[in-house]
Amino acid sequence: MPLQDQAYIRRELDFPGAVTQGASGAAVKRIQEWLGYHGNGTPIDSKFGPASNRALEAFARRKQIAYAGALTPAVWAALTEPLARVVGLHAIAPNKAYPALVRWFAEQHLAAHPVELGGANRGPWVRAYMKGSDGDAMLWCAGFVSFVMQQAAEKAGRSAPIAGSFGCDELARQAKAAGRFVPGKSVTGGDPGFATLGACGIFLVRKTASDWIHTGFAFEGDGESFLSIEGNTDHKGSANGFEVARRSRRSGANDFIRLG
Repeated sequence: MPLQDQAYIRRELDFPGAVTQGASGAAVKRIQEWLGYHGNGTPIDSKFGPASNRALEAFARRKQIAYAGALTPAVWAALTEPLARVVGLHAIAPNKAYPALVRWFAEQHLAAHPVELGGANRGPWVRAYMKGSDGDAMLWCAGFVSFVMQQAAEKAGRSAPIAGSFGCDELARQAKAAGRFVPGKSVTGGDPGFATLGACGIFLVRKTASDWIHTGFAFEGDGESFLSIEGNTDHKGSANGFEVARRSRRSGANDFIRLG
């Protein structure tokens, strides 16, 4: 089933009904999350009170959409537009070789600036990347990688090179089984070096020879460094940050997965 039709995606995007003051529950939480994303923040407490109503009214006014105290499909569509746009990217994606297509999709996610909302590893972006789950334990860097790989595979009309996972160690295991695991020393040691990854690969931050703690996409690199697009990170390159970001990383601290 295409990603855009998955039940966990539909729960994020389908209109939840005419929510009004006094309402509570998951639909209210989603409204509050998206209000925060758009800069009209209000407490994310799943209770639609005067503060939430005021924030939603301000958002609708800024978007020049009619609002009379009840959520409408038009207001909801404006709130969730960034995720809807990212989920629907296949409609505008260019025809490229698979590794370059993966990078293109990753860049579109980056441009939408996915962030956590409502606490650590929480919010609609995290749930999209983690198949409907969020919470403290939902470290989502591998989920982000897997989501983008699948999007690119759907556009290319092929299977993803590895199945994907929520865990970095499992990504490494799948890559080894598929003959796509590239040890860091192969990249830092010269010919063919980083070129073996082509237009885009996956990096795995190595803790030990059998334990990896963070992942993302790697491109434009050499034996010393590369550029990345990665989820669940921050300006420090944390493995448990809060956003999708572009980073520069040291090649020697990582192993890699070849996508082409």
